[in-house]
This record gives sequence, structure tokens and C-alpha cells, in this order.
Amino acid sequence: SFPGFTRRPIRERRAPKAKAQACLARASSSETMKGNRVDLMVYSSREEKPVLVNPSPFCTKLELFLKVVGIDYVKPELAPGDMGPTGKLPNVKIGDERVADSAVIINRLEATRGSSLDDVLSEEDKAQGRFIISACEDKLYFCMVYLSWIHNANWPTTRAVYFSEVPWGLRKLISGKARKGIKKALHGQGMGRRPVDEIIAIGKEVVDDLAVVLGDKTAFFGTPESTVADIAVYAQLNHLLYANLPYNPIGDHVKTKPNLVAFVDRITKRYFPNIYENRAKEVTKTAA
Repeated sequence: SFPGFTRRPIRERRAPKAKAQACLARASSSETMKGNRVDLMVYSSREEKPVLVNPSPFCTKLELFLKVVGIDYVKPELAPGDMGPTGKLPNVKIGDERVADSAVIINRLEATRGSSLDDVLSEEDKAQGRFIISACEDKLYFCMVYLSWIHNANWPTTRAVYFSEVPWGLRKLISGKARKGIKKALHGQGMGRRPVDEIIAIGKEVVDDLAVVLGDKTAFFGTPESTVADIAVYAQLNHLLYANLPYNPIGDHVKTKPNLVAFVDRITKRYFPNIYENRAKEVTKTAA
């Protein structure tokens, strides 16, 4: 998940069931999901009219997956600091078991359902899909984390998103500790050892590659419905485009790729129409 101190969790509300892929709609629901419903634990947004699905790309990824396959879910209120078995969000509760990591959760739910979004792909396309996901989640994501959490121009915005509800007297201490931990993690991962110009160049290169691969298609493999790769790409690009960071050169580069912007907006309009409307209103307000 997007790293950081957990904000006060969102109050429980049911999300609307999205239309499932035809092949998945025929799959029988497992009783371990208690009537095809899971508890989804994600970061919350206290914005009145949010323009992001979630502060975390990986929370966005999992919520979109649930909508695409038509699994109903609720977002239960969590105890402060309740980050699940790995100390990161998102995670889900299936029956009495708390399962963490978006990729693990998706594999688990697809195994339970007996079918996958990627069943329509050839083995070669499945392999290429995994490469696309790796480029987004092992490279592009860490470029974004660095710019959001470590770059001084963006730190006040990130701190406000994740720590606004921490008592004022503790906010600087707790947010500073979280930022220090992320800086250490980025150093260990490798991205944090690079100069910022190089980090930006890496992110832009991934964006260029994604634009070339997508081409004039509406999905990365030309499928009528989203595959897992489409969902993973959406989660990262969506955040880059709409996180509203003061200094966002990679997000600005995404905006120069009309096919990627259209890809993100098309999915948002279909599965998160309220977010899409909020964005349209923001654009109108800015233009005025």
C-alpha cells in the first residue's frame, strides 16, 4: 500500500455492485465470501468532494478490481492504527481471515471464484501483463512515493493528506517519523539512492512505454473488459494525474499522452462516476 500513518478509517458504507465480466458472472460464489461480499480495509478520505479514489494507489487498485468482477464490499470502520497483518493497507476480510497485499488478495479471490479476468488472454499476453504490472508497481510507484514523501515541495501536501487528523502537538513528531521510515525504505529499495532528476527520468520512461503499448486501444490487450494489468496501470496513472501535488513532473508528463489520460478517465467514469463528476467540476471551477 501507499506507505504512511493510517488516517481515521472511513465509516462503513456499501459500494454499488459493478457489472461483472461475462465469464466471471457465470462463476459461482464461494461461501467463504459470505454471499459474495468482502470487508475492504483502505485509507479513508475526509474530502467533501474527493478527486482521488483513495490516497493509496494500491487501495484504488483493489477497490477497482472488486468493482470490475462484481464482488460486493463494505468499508468497515477500523480501530486507529489497525493496518492488518502486514502493517499496510489495503487488506480484506474473507470470512474470519484477514488477507493483505493487493496482488495476493486478487489471486486469492480469483482462485476462490474459479476464474480470472486474465482468462481471456493467451499465455504470452499474461506474461506481458505481468511485465506491465512490474513496471508500474516496482518502478513508477517508487518514483511517485519519492516525489510525494521526500521531495520538499510536496511534503506539506502529503503530510496534510495523511496526518491532518493527528493532534497538532503530535503531528510533527509522528509525520516526521513516518517520513524518515519511508526515506529509509526507499534507500533500501534503491530508488532513494538516485538523484531526483534520474528518478523523474525513470518515471517518464515508464509512462512513455505505457503510452506506446496502449496505442489506440481502449485496454492494454484490446479486451472489451479490463484485465488485471489494466487495473494495475489505472491505479498508478490515476494517482499521478490527480494527486494534486505542487511539483509533479511525472504526472505532467502523463498529461502529454492523450491515450493514457483517456484510458484513466474512461475507467473512472464507468466505475467511479462520483469521482469523475468531482473532477469535471474542479476543471470548470479552475477555468472560471
